[in-house]
Amino acid sequence: MTYKSRSDRQTPGVEINLDNREFQNAWNLITNTNQSVFLTGKAGTGKSTFLKYVTANTAKKHVVLAPTGIAAVNVGGQTLHSFFKLPLKPLLPDDVEFSSRRLQKRMKYSTKFVKLLKSLELIIIDEISMVRADIIDFIDRLLRHYCRNPREPFAGKQLLLVGDLFQLEPVVTADMKLLLHRYYPNAYFFSASVFKQIPLVSVELTKVYRQTQEEFISLLDRVRMGVPTADDILKINARIAKPTTDLRKEMVMTLATRRDTVEAINDARLKEIRRPMRSYEGIVTGEFPDNNLPTPRTLQLKEGAQIVFVKNDYDRRWVNGSVGKVTKCLPERIEVTLENGTTHEVEQERWSNIVYEYDERRKSVIEKEIGAYVQYPLKLAWALTIHKSQGLTFNNLIIDMGAGAFSSGQTYVALSRCRSLEGMRLLSPLSPKDIFVNRAISEFSRTFNDEKLLQDALRRGRRRDNLQKAATLWEQNEYAMAYDKIREVFTDEPTLLANPLLDRFIRAKITRLQQDTQATIDCLTTQLGEKEALLATLSDEYVELGYYCLEDGQELTPAIANFDKALRLTPDNVRAMIGRALALIEQREFHDAMDTLLKAQTIVSKKDKRSIEIIERAISEINRKLG
Repeated sequence: MTYKSRSDRQTPGVEINLDNREFQNAWNLITNTNQSVFLTGKAGTGKSTFLKYVTANTAKKHVVLAPTGIAAVNVGGQTLHSFFKLPLKPLLPDDVEFSSRRLQKRMKYSTKFVKLLKSLELIIIDEISMVRADIIDFIDRLLRHYCRNPREPFAGKQLLLVGDLFQLEPVVTADMKLLLHRYYPNAYFFSASVFKQIPLVSVELTKVYRQTQEEFISLLDRVRMGVPTADDILKINARIAKPTTDLRKEMVMTLATRRDTVEAINDARLKEIRRPMRSYEGIVTGEFPDNNLPTPRTLQLKEGAQIVFVKNDYDRRWVNGSVGKVTKCLPERIEVTLENGTTHEVEQERWSNIVYEYDERRKSVIEKEIGAYVQYPLKLAWALTIHKSQGLTFNNLIIDMGAGAFSSGQTYVALSRCRSLEGMRLLSPLSPKDIFVNRAISEFSRTFNDEKLLQDALRRGRRRDNLQKAATLWEQNEYAMAYDKIREVFTDEPTLLANPLLDRFIRAKITRLQQDTQATIDCLTTQLGEKEALLATLSDEYVELGYYCLEDGQELTPAIANFDKALRLTPDNVRAMIGRALALIEQREFHDAMDTLLKAQTIVSKKDKRSIEIIERAISEINRKLG
């Protein structure tokens, strides 16, 4: 069997519509500030596309994390718990196990991982609506502690939080809820205490790309917000399947609230097909936990079975969520016919299980693959749970709400999976009680696309950037340019420079600093001159000792040693070079002597006629003896 990896095919470029104001706002915040951002939006507004655009285009060192294994695999990242090594229990603010004194001993982070944390500039968390408030506060505590920046939220690092609170909510058991209630009004991530210290700027994407019917989009929006009209309920219930409706036609997906309902539908429909079953074994190498596998490790198919694709095709023949029918099912080959009637051979795909590491040599964050999974990107799917359908889109849909919705946003997720109202059928009437939204979510949503919060964040980003540039210029002694950057800060925040006396005061300080700096430079220059004079005196003494040894007829080795000491103190001492060369000639080390003389010849002053004459005479003598 063969599969196509990312390297075998050209990955399509990730593009977004930067004419979309919300995309612009989010990108400006990420690029020009360290402000933590919540990117949200109704179904089909491009949250996942924007996330891919950010990871492909940002210059910031970043990691991509998600609360579940499959979500992490789908975004090409790592789970929150595996990255931060988070305990599975509630992480309460006053838990002594994680006090400041015990934190390092409890977490046991390696030096390499701490370097990775310190290097990060941007932490992206997808499906943030499933993350609890205590986890966000614990991440804040870890970053402040290990990055040695206890004063700034998240140690000054930027968080990009992506998801829709109206679709998925955190899983909180009854006993967990009791524990968390002592510290938080609710379990949602936005209730984390850290967001009381720094405002979370929320950008909501509003343009829907999944559906095109304005009336249907408006209906879904009211369902999402938990405020459907009586007419909305009537329109939805008008789609209840009549007894004569054929619900078993091809290319129709059923969404149900319960997993056992989904399994029963898929098993029954598969058994109805009187054709041989084929099994395709996925291949796991390295580390790849079973609960992170995007498809069954043993994929069982029959010709005629309905499937759903679980990965986008790089050749864009299908997308994650496309429905099809298996038309050929051979040991080494699978063909699928899509809803549009086209038939394609499906190749195996490869998924990576990665961890993030810090590369010391390149000073960058790298992805390290620790495991891989190869399998056909297919699942048997006449039915899916509403939860598992999140992020997918279908043309024809049957919705089975069973005994009714049991979690906030569940009905909205089910209805918004369909491209049109006409494409859906309900097995039972929808009750207004099936459409509900937690009040905390409704209140928090009032902060979405707040222009004041956005502009304040951008202004803080400009101030921070200018102050960093000013600090760099200051270190480079570019005081005037540093001052200009500081002035830009004051211009952005006029209240800081309301009094012209402050302007003159700062200029006076800078002038005084320049004067003090010049005085320091002059003093150091004088001291350096004195030191050089002292070294020259000592060097001359060694030269005299060297010539004394030569004239006294002593051994030549002490003479050379003294000349070498002189040259170490003053490398351009011509007299020391000549003396050294003469001693080497006596020792018949002609080549070393010649090298020394030639060097002396290049630096001797033209006015020093005596030294020039000695050098030339010595060179001639060496040439005669060598010749």
